[in-house]
Amino acid sequence: MSPSSFAYMGFLLAGVLLYHAVPQRGRKIVLLALSVLFYGINALRFVPLLLATIVFNFALAQRLEHAKRRRALLILGLTVELGALGLFKYLGFFGELVNLAGGAFGLPAVTVWQLALPIGISFYTFVLCGYLIDVYRGRPAERNPFDFALFASFFPAILSGPIERSDHLLPQLRQLRRAKLEDVQFAAQRIIMGLAKKLLLADNLAILVNTAYADPMQSSGLQLAVAAAAYSLQIYCDFAAYSDMAVGSARLFGISLIENFRAPYLAQSSKELWHRWHISLSTWFRDYLYFPLGGSRRGKGRTYLNILIVFALSGLWHGAALKFVLWGLLFGIFQVIGAVLLPYKKRLCAALGLDWDAAALRVLRTLICFVLSTVAWVFFRADTARQAVLILSRIVTKAGVWDPMQLAALGLSWEALAVLAICVLVLLTVDVVCERVPLRDKLLATVWPRYAVWVVVLAAVALFGAYGTGYNAQEFVYFQF
Repeated sequence: MSPSSFAYMGFLLAGVLLYHAVPQRGRKIVLLALSVLFYGINALRFVPLLLATIVFNFALAQRLEHAKRRRALLILGLTVELGALGLFKYLGFFGELVNLAGGAFGLPAVTVWQLALPIGISFYTFVLCGYLIDVYRGRPAERNPFDFALFASFFPAILSGPIERSDHLLPQLRQLRRAKLEDVQFAAQRIIMGLAKKLLLADNLAILVNTAYADPMQSSGLQLAVAAAAYSLQIYCDFAAYSDMAVGSARLFGISLIENFRAPYLAQSSKELWHRWHISLSTWFRDYLYFPLGGSRRGKGRTYLNILIVFALSGLWHGAALKFVLWGLLFGIFQVIGAVLLPYKKRLCAALGLDWDAAALRVLRTLICFVLSTVAWVFFRADTARQAVLILSRIVTKAGVWDPMQLAALGLSWEALAVLAICVLVLLTVDVVCERVPLRDKLLATVWPRYAVWVVVLAAVALFGAYGTGYNAQEFVYFQF
C-alpha cells in the first residue's frame, strides 16, 4: 500500500477518525492495531518476524538495564538484530564474495540462497539497535509493552523511516494526544507536498532515468548526463516525498517525527549535504558508529579513516552489492578531499582578493557539490558498478554535439518535459526561499493564500501527476531497502 495511493489515503482517514473517536485509554490500542494491520497489508508473511523482534528487544532491554554483564547482553542483542538483517539482506552478497574468493584458489562455487527481504527491516533494525545502545548508555528501558511495540512498528515510519530515537518518540507515545487544528493544517500541507514531489517530479523523472539506463550503449552522452542529473533529483524527490507523507501522517495523530531532509542540493560541500540528506540515518551513524570509533578526537588520519568506514557501511546498509559500497565510499572520499583542500581553497581566495562567502562562489560550490553527488548517484542507480563506470565514461567520451532534440527519445513528450522543467524550477525556488524565510510557517499563518497554494498544487497533481494521461506509477525507491 503505497502512501501515494488512494488505498493509503482511505486507510489513513479511517484510522484518524477511529483514533479520535475512542476514549484516551483506547487510542494506544487503536494506533498499535493500525500499525500491525498496515504492515500486514504490505507484508503479511513477515508480521511474525516483526512481532518476534519486538518481543525479543523488549525483554532484552529489561535485563540490559540492570544486568551485571551489560556489555555481553548488548553484544547479544546487536548480534541477533544485525544477524537477522544480514541473513535476509546480505546472504546472497556474502555468498558471491565467498565464491569470488574461492574461485581465485580453484575451489568449486557454493550455492547460496537469497531470502526474500522483509520490507522495512533495515529501518526498524536500526531503530531497535539504537534503542538497545541507548539503554546500555543509561537511558531507562521502556516498561510498557504496548508503548514499546508502537515505538518499533509505528506505521507512518516503519517502511522507510525516519529512523526514530527512543528519547524523541517514546515520550509522545506514553502520553498520546489529540491532533489540534494546527496539526491537521500542518499534516495536510506535508501530505500535499509529498504527493507533488512524488507524482509530479519523482515519477516523471523516473521515466527519463529508466529509459536511458535500460540500454546505456544506445544512449548518447547528453542523454546519459541528463538521466544522471535526473536521478539525483528523482531520488531526492522520491525519498523526501515519503518522508513528508510520513511526517504529515503522524501529525494527524498528534505525533511529531524527525525531519529527514533540509534542501540537500543547496549544500556547498559533501559534508554539508549529509547534514541535510536522510538526516535520521546520518545522525544515527554519527552517534552510534562515528563517535564510538573516535570521531575526530584522534587526529586527522584517524578522522578520515572513520569517515570512510562510516560511509562504506552506510552504502552497504542501502544494498547488498558492490555498487552501493562504492557509492558510499565516493561520498566519504569527497568529504575527506574537501576537508584536506578547504584551507588551501580559502588561502587561494584570499590571495586573489575574493570573498569566500561571495554569492557567486557559494553558487559555484553548490553546483560542484551537485555534480559530484550526481557522479556518486550513478553507482547507486546503475545495475552494477561496471555499468556505472560505463555510463560515466560514455558521458565524457560520447558527448558529441549536445543536441537538445535527443531528449525527446527519453520517454516524455515535449509538453511533459516542459511541465517537469517548471516543477523542478518551482522546487528549487521553494527550497531557496525556505532557506531564507520560514515560508511554510507564513503560509500556515494565512488563510486565503494558504488554501490557494494547496488547491493549485493539488490541481497540478491531478492534471499532470498520478491522474494525468500516460502516468507510469513507480514504487517508492527506498522500499527496496
